[in-house]
Amino acid sequence: MTAAQRTPPLALTLAAVASSRLGLDDDERELARAFVPAVAAMDEADRAYRRAIETTLSNDASAAMLSAMASFRARAHEVRENARHEIGELYRKYGRDYGWFDPLDVYLPPTAGLSHADGTRVATMSDAARSEVEALRARVNGVVTGRLQPAELEALVAAKRRRVDAFATALGNALRDAVARRAALPATAIDKAAGELARLADGWY
Repeated sequence: MTAAQRTPPLALTLAAVASSRLGLDDDERELARAFVPAVAAMDEADRAYRRAIETTLSNDASAAMLSAMASFRARAHEVRENARHEIGELYRKYGRDYGWFDPLDVYLPPTAGLSHADGTRVATMSDAARSEVEALRARVNGVVTGRLQPAELEALVAAKRRRVDAFATALGNALRDAVARRAALPATAIDKAAGELARLADGWY
C-alpha cells in the first residue's frame, strides 16, 4: 500500500487546494501528512454532530434524518468522483494531472496548458456537478427541516455550528503548523485559506 493509499482522500484534497492557493506546490505531500490528524478531528466532530441528532430527536426522526444524510453523502461522493474522473481525462489529454482537487469546491485549479475550450469545459463540468449536489442538498434539507419543531431545529443548528467551528480550528492549527517552517506567509492569508478549507471539508460530510 502506498503512502497516498494510506492517507485519507480528504487530507489529499485539502493538501492539493492549500498548496495551490498558498503557492506551496512543492509541499503537497507534507501538507497531506499534516492534515491527517485534522481529518481525524473532523471525523470526531461529525460523530458528535450525529450524536446530537440522536439525542435531540425521537428515535424515528433521528433515524430518518441520519438515513437522509447518509444517502446525500453517498450521492455527493458519486457526483464528485464522476466529475473528477471526467475532468481528469481532459487534463490527461494534455499530459497533465488533475490530482486530488475537488470539482465540487469553488476553487478551480490552474488550467494552464489546456486549450481555452477545454479550460472552459473544466469550469462548466465543475459548475454542473456543484449545482447538482446543491439542488440535492436543498431537497434533503427541505424534507428534513420541515419535520422539526422550532426547538429541535435550533438545537441542531447550534450542533452544526459547533461542527463547523471544530473543522475550522482543526484545519487552522494543521495549516499553521505545516507552513510555520516555510516561506513567511501573512497570518491573514493562512486564516483565509483555513476558512476556505473548512468550507471545502464541510461539503464532504
